[in-house]
Amino acid sequence: MFKNFFNLKIIYYLDYYLSIEMMLNKKINRDKKNKIKIKDNELDKGLSDLDSDLSHSSEKSNPKIKNLTPKSNNSIDENPIEKKQHLNIHELKNQIEKKSKNQKPPSKKQFQKIAYPSSSSSSPEKIEVQKTKTIENLKKTSKKIESQSSKSHPSFPSFSKIPYTLSIVIPSSIIDNAQSKELRTYLIGNIARTIGIFKVSEIIIYHDKLHSNPSSKDHITFFIKNLQYLETPQYLRKTLFPISDDLTRSGLMNPLESQHHLRIDEWCPYREGIVLNRPVKGDFSWVNIGLKKDCKINKKLPEKTRVTVKLNENGFNDNLKFYSGIPVSMREPFEKFGIYWGYIVRVCENFNQIFNESIYGEKYDLIIGTSDKGDDYRKVNFDKVKNFKHCLIVFGGITGIEGMIDDDENEVKKGNDVKDFFDFYLNTCVNQGLRTIRTEEAVLISLAVIRPELDKIKGIC
Repeated sequence: MFKNFFNLKIIYYLDYYLSIEMMLNKKINRDKKNKIKIKDNELDKGLSDLDSDLSHSSEKSNPKIKNLTPKSNNSIDENPIEKKQHLNIHELKNQIEKKSKNQKPPSKKQFQKIAYPSSSSSSPEKIEVQKTKTIENLKKTSKKIESQSSKSHPSFPSFSKIPYTLSIVIPSSIIDNAQSKELRTYLIGNIARTIGIFKVSEIIIYHDKLHSNPSSKDHITFFIKNLQYLETPQYLRKTLFPISDDLTRSGLMNPLESQHHLRIDEWCPYREGIVLNRPVKGDFSWVNIGLKKDCKINKKLPEKTRVTVKLNENGFNDNLKFYSGIPVSMREPFEKFGIYWGYIVRVCENFNQIFNESIYGEKYDLIIGTSDKGDDYRKVNFDKVKNFKHCLIVFGGITGIEGMIDDDENEVKKGNDVKDFFDFYLNTCVNQGLRTIRTEEAVLISLAVIRPELDKIKGIC
């Protein structure tokens, strides 16, 4: 037990010496670089102090350690731990220095073999094969980059041209029926998505006074603002719609994802934009069109004006400093190329405004009313109205279209039959299983039934 304790102590001091040795070697190398000569006296002095400390500590721990010496060489060989205690520290230092001196840096050939084992041993034929492989890999990577760039800049799909417009009338009472702001917001979102699916160009909100309440006007503004917010592309909303109490629940509405809601990596010959507040000298304006670069249009417009821009370029061009275009009507993309470009919202107080104040500058030449008291849509012949341009579909409120007409203040319309106001008065959900159909449900059902019939008589597949 005593011998093991002594051996462990010797190992401890040897480790301690090696750590000192490493530190001193680092210092010596540093001094050599700086061309400073340091005497070895300090090292020898440190080693002698270490020897004295070692012997002093061993004598203190047990005085019998002095007399412990191996009797024969066989005893040293038998136990390698005992062999370490007989090694002189100065000899160990000399051995380490000799090894470090004898180690020479590798030659250039040896370095090439170590660093580039394949190139040094390979023949020129193998090198040519490797070159061809690298060229093929570069071609593959370039093709991948091109495919990724084409994915990141997709071309806008083509659509069939639609030679007519579609407008709908919704009573304001459907919003008054909703019990909370959250339900009103979600209801508006569903109506907007239905309208977008069937490419409705105009939404007319009829002020249903019969079922109105003191807050109905606030609900109408709430209705209009949320519909306009959903129709606006995302990159324009922050500028066009400041923080408002009416839009606090707008996150509950599902995004519209309309065809004019273009992303930054989508190319289309038309884009929605807003005029920027930038100083100009001349008759032009700078417009933010939702791309990395702004667009310059050839007309001076007031700041924060929303405008539809037709671009002069045929695609993305990184060499251009800015894009250029001309302002056009928002109906042009739809009329020329069939690209659905959103809807317009307007409010009407009576039926005269609905029928006579069209946004197209022409009267509606096809007016359809929807009611459960109407004619079966399957028995109606739409061929007699082939030449129509603007179709208007009217939806009733809680009391239906009949209640809306009775409530109208215009005396000319009173006393007339409801069917006299429409070209077709249709029941689009025959044999319904419920007593009543909600207006938002009637909008979805009726558009799903009427739109294909209108496309059929216009020859649209």
